[in-house]
Amino acid sequence: PDLLDWEKDMPLIITRVSERGTLQEWRTIVSRYGLDKIVAVAKEVRSMDLLAVNFIAQISGTPITEFRCYNTRQLSQRHWIY
Repeated sequence: PDLLDWEKDMPLIITRVSERGTLQEWRTIVSRYGLDKIVAVAKEVRSMDLLAVNFIAQISGTPITEFRCYNTRQLSQRHWIY
């Protein structure tokens, strides 16, 4: 964490905090970047957990279909586990 740059590594930070972060970490990135910037970056991320994408979509009022990771996830479905 000490080697991360807040501006250069913004997509990585937003993705990881959205997927695995605590509420305090979420509040930190919202105060640092703002909700509009988080949504803009999350829309361009190629892969993110569906629960995290849904959370960002609901909290911002953005349709989930606008997120790149949601649209590409539908195209590559996994095989069933028997």
